[in-house]
Amino acid sequence: MGSGASTTSTNSTKPSIKDDKPASIPEANKQQAKEGTKNITPESVEAKDIMISYSHKDKEMMHQLKSTLEDNGISVWVDVIGLTAGVDFLSKIGQAIIDAKLFVSLLSETSIESKYCQDELALAYISNKPIFPVGLKSPEQLYPKMDTGMKLQLARFNWTLLLDETKIEKNMGDMVVRMRNELQRLKSSSEPIEGKPDKTARGKRNPLARQNSRQVMHTTMVRQKTMESGMLSVDETNYEENQEDIFWDMHFKNEESVKWTRFVEVVMREYSSFITNTFNEKDQEWISNVLHHEMCVGEEGVLSKENYLDFCSVDGQLIPFGHRLQDQAVESYTMREVFNMESTVRVEAIENLSKFNGPAVKEALLDLLKDLDPNVRAVAAISLAKTGADDKHSIQRLMKSLLDKDRLVRESGCIALGHLKARDAVPKLVQLWRNDFISTVREAAEAALSQIGGEEANKAVHMTKVLAEEIQMLTKH
Repeated sequence: MGSGASTTSTNSTKPSIKDDKPASIPEANKQQAKEGTKNITPESVEAKDIMISYSHKDKEMMHQLKSTLEDNGISVWVDVIGLTAGVDFLSKIGQAIIDAKLFVSLLSETSIESKYCQDELALAYISNKPIFPVGLKSPEQLYPKMDTGMKLQLARFNWTLLLDETKIEKNMGDMVVRMRNELQRLKSSSEPIEGKPDKTARGKRNPLARQNSRQVMHTTMVRQKTMESGMLSVDETNYEENQEDIFWDMHFKNEESVKWTRFVEVVMREYSSFITNTFNEKDQEWISNVLHHEMCVGEEGVLSKENYLDFCSVDGQLIPFGHRLQDQAVESYTMREVFNMESTVRVEAIENLSKFNGPAVKEALLDLLKDLDPNVRAVAAISLAKTGADDKHSIQRLMKSLLDKDRLVRESGCIALGHLKARDAVPKLVQLWRNDFISTVREAAEAALSQIGGEEANKAVHMTKVLAEEIQMLTKH
């Protein structure tokens, strides 16, 4: 949602759905859908079929779209109050996104510059919502003005364009059909088949293979080589769809390892269109660092073919490197956007992590523990604890945060380890409690030890307190 006065729309006629669309919706269903947004207040946020994110300068088109959806029996949640409602209502928006089944991003020159609309799209993406971009301008007009996050998150979705007044009815009708199909798919997938166990797992995964962000974080992504909307995507014209990756053999044939600098040079050359049109100079350096970490490049600056193939492996299948590049970029950038301290949806994302805390989310949070921004590292630590990530690898990564130069990160690490009741962290927490020069960090470490409990933690706390009391007594004499 964004702020601003409304503008007069040239498309004032409310579109209707033609008779050749699916069967009409009973009046009772229409009324039920309309009541979903009839009197929205900060206290009345209920789960709806669709949440619409828009700039308030586009509110006339939003109302036109909302009416069309409701007339077709699709319930809608929108913010019709605006920024004057305050912080509490902004939190309701985040919750509405998470609870909705589908997400509509109404895209205009105003909305793509709105921090609220950017954050709402990012939250919808990581919570695995089917996303329906609706353009009030063409992708060619809007894409160059988008921030990196929006470019990545919208790159492979089909747009509904509301540009030509003569085609608005048809385009909205086509979108309604796709929405109904998606709602039916979601309903069917959530209903267990009688006589069969409820299977939600994707099958046995190769423990060495990385998780593909599209398959785990966003399962409804459309994979296309050429975008109908004109949006830029990774150029894979050298590869057939679903063909195994051949990037390494094309450029580093018969080599088992290459210098990282050489690998980056080839990537920048081969995918220059995607990289230069998506990332600014600072973000290009960022994505290079992300790949460096994800491919486990050693201190000697060499990338092994084994690690490269591991990066490209998804469910035992090799995915073309260009697709993995784009997947990794959107996953890492979106997670950073949502959990950044400046994010308008961060609190709601953390509070609802249990709803979408799949392996990709956990892996992305672990990556954020190494972010350059200490605020991001601190939020990542707390968020990771919220996912219940108590495996050895996650605990070890959190324990490293106790050595962070930033005191807020150390505090967050203590809180996270205490929440997870990480017994392996007791010696480190005791050391921090006894030696950290900042009192709030010592207090966080003590609180974590109390949460963890157990003989080792209690013994360490008791011994430290006894020594402190004896020292205090000695100083009095």
